Amino acid sequence: MDEERVRVSLSRDLTLFDITMIGIAGMIGAGIFALTGFATGFAGPAVLLAFLLNGIIATFTGLAYAELGAALPEAGGGIIWIKEALGNYFAFFAGWINWIAHVIACALYAVTFGAFFSEFLVMFMGFETIPQATVIKISAVGIVTLMAYLNYLGAKESGRIGGIVTLFKIFILVVFAGFGIYRTLTQPDWIATFTLNPSFIPNGVTGIIVAMGFTFIAFEGYEIIVQSGEEVKDPERNIPLAVIISLWVAVLIYILVAFALMGSIKSDIPSWMYLGQLGEFSMIRVADQIMPLGAIVIITGGLVSTLSAMNATVYSSSRVAFALGRMGHLPESLSMINEKNRTPHFAIFFSYILIALMALAPIEAVAAVADVMFIILFVMVNSVLIILRFRRPDIKRTFKMPFVPYLPIVAVISQIAIGYFLITEIEHAAFIITVTILWLVTGSFIYYSYSQNEMKKRSLPRKRKVYEEKPLELEGYKILVPVKNKETAPKLARLADSIAKAKNAHIIFLEVITLPESTPLYAAHDSLEIQKKFIKDLVENASVPAGGIVKVGRKASENILDTIEEEKPDLVIMGWRGRTFRSDFILGSTIDMILLKARCDVAIARFRKGEDNHIKKVLLPTAGGPHSLLAAELAHDIAGQEDSMITMLHVGETSGNEEQAIHYFEDIQEILQDIRTTQKFLVSGNVTKTIASEADKNDIIFIGTTNRPFLKNFLLGVFPEKIIKQTDKTVIMTRKWVKIMDVLKQ
Repeated sequence: MDEERVRVSLSRDLTLFDITMIGIAGMIGAGIFALTGFATGFAGPAVLLAFLLNGIIATFTGLAYAELGAALPEAGGGIIWIKEALGNYFAFFAGWINWIAHVIACALYAVTFGAFFSEFLVMFMGFETIPQATVIKISAVGIVTLMAYLNYLGAKESGRIGGIVTLFKIFILVVFAGFGIYRTLTQPDWIATFTLNPSFIPNGVTGIIVAMGFTFIAFEGYEIIVQSGEEVKDPERNIPLAVIISLWVAVLIYILVAFALMGSIKSDIPSWMYLGQLGEFSMIRVADQIMPLGAIVIITGGLVSTLSAMNATVYSSSRVAFALGRMGHLPESLSMINEKNRTPHFAIFFSYILIALMALAPIEAVAAVADVMFIILFVMVNSVLIILRFRRPDIKRTFKMPFVPYLPIVAVISQIAIGYFLITEIEHAAFIITVTILWLVTGSFIYYSYSQNEMKKRSLPRKRKVYEEKPLELEGYKILVPVKNKETAPKLARLADSIAKAKNAHIIFLEVITLPESTPLYAAHDSLEIQKKFIKDLVENASVPAGGIVKVGRKASENILDTIEEEKPDLVIMGWRGRTFRSDFILGSTIDMILLKARCDVAIARFRKGEDNHIKKVLLPTAGGPHSLLAAELAHDIAGQEDSMITMLHVGETSGNEEQAIHYFEDIQEILQDIRTTQKFLVSGNVTKTIASEADKNDIIFIGTTNRPFLKNFLLGVFPEKIIKQTDKTVIMTRKWVKIMDVLKQ
């Protein structure tokens, strides 16, 4: 057996201080120095409210990132979570969007650095030989080159540099804001500056939303924190803390600086309008009115801030590329790590090339495109948080976002609204739409032409079929029986055998040997003979044609789904020992994946203790729908061999439900024509308790899923598991495979 390629990991050496500084560096950069003037021009004095609202919305998403980042702390952040919830296709697009978002954000910081550096040359050095626009572009590309090199030296070195410069720029901004607030509050008419020129909200609610959208990129630093998850010490504790601390430090500084700017300067037109006209140069050109040596202080702060922001975004964009390469979405070279510095050097290099190219675009357009990309990503992450809360409650969550799903839904709606107004209300709408569509179309081409095939190729060492014995009779109805537990396997085999005899079918038994990522697949060799004998015994004891397969892999669910695709069974029968540890769990991560993805009928058996020697009474609760029909079909197969009595049961909340119950019974009766049956309609306010009570009077219960809407089934699970908890009798739960269009019609 071929050995699996060795997985290389990043060194885990970043502390809470390191990642908090990385987050603050990502939030206090070009946003506060270059975008505050633009935002003030859009919203007027209400820019203070815009920053506060942005902080609140960012907090909702930041809490989602904190929960998911602490639970799944790997390089790549949102890509990992979206893959877990929605699969490879959406994971690729999350990573693809995430990569360009950080690239564009870094380009924005580079252009801002160039603008401040050029202003320094003009104001203090009298340098006007080269046009200022040209100086901006040359400076931007040069500083990006330096930052890429520092990141290449190693995460720890670049993290320390980022921490130092972040503390320095916080000091400068706090001092600047202190002077501005003092000047504002010492003026007798300072309140009028915010309320009477012509009002607090001169451009209405639309102006506030546009300002929020234009500066939304300023609050994406928590996303950068999560990108470093695989390199963080104690990520379960440090990631949530770093997210909250960095976010609200940034929000507070933004509000204080904006207040100081508008309240302390004097101009012939309202101060908010004047700042909007100055654009990215607004803070520099009014700074001398606010504090001594204000211009040089702000230029210094702007240069330092953009340096740390570029450092953070070169870091994060390279880690996104690293994760995409490691997952197989992009060439594997992007996941290679330099042996000396332990950094993903190819990922850093290609991110650097993209950043340098994007730095040549106009600053307003660059900011707007980055905002749109981050909004798309944040909408996906909030949606995934809701899905994973319901579908993967088994994940260890040291931090949990409160009020799920309500807060994530509010965040999604708010972000969509912000994105809409941003695109429709600023002059670069065509550029934003063109770049976004072009990037998504390019991503689609890469995914279908490269990523799919590459991921399949890389997945081969993750699973291996090590034994296979097929029955002679391969045509007709086929039943696949995955077995793991040695105690329940014989019962599963007998159940499958009885159903197979009734359907004139054959059986394939499947054993999956699972190994952790760090263990090569060949390590299963020592136990292979035992597993093969286990499967052979089941095959030999079957009274119908049977065969067996043994596979080695990383995840049982992946191997079972692969076998379903290969063998194309009509029915999968699995055992379930019952849940004992969480009240919000469905059936388990393996079984849940089979229920959601298997393209065939599925039956899950929870056996009673002891033996079911004689099945004389069968209970068949029904509420209509295809899943109940499958339950009736399997009940028919068992009862026909045991000459059992089947009781069809429907529990209604009122006596008015009896006519509906009769309709359900008529549908099922067509399946049970040659079986002894009786009908029972009961009225109860507690349906699950009543069904469980009736189950205790029978030997076995067959129950299909409830016929709930598709989305509710997807999020909340597809089986009435509460009934199972209240009875110790054998329960067979069924899920009928229906085509997607049929499901959506439910």
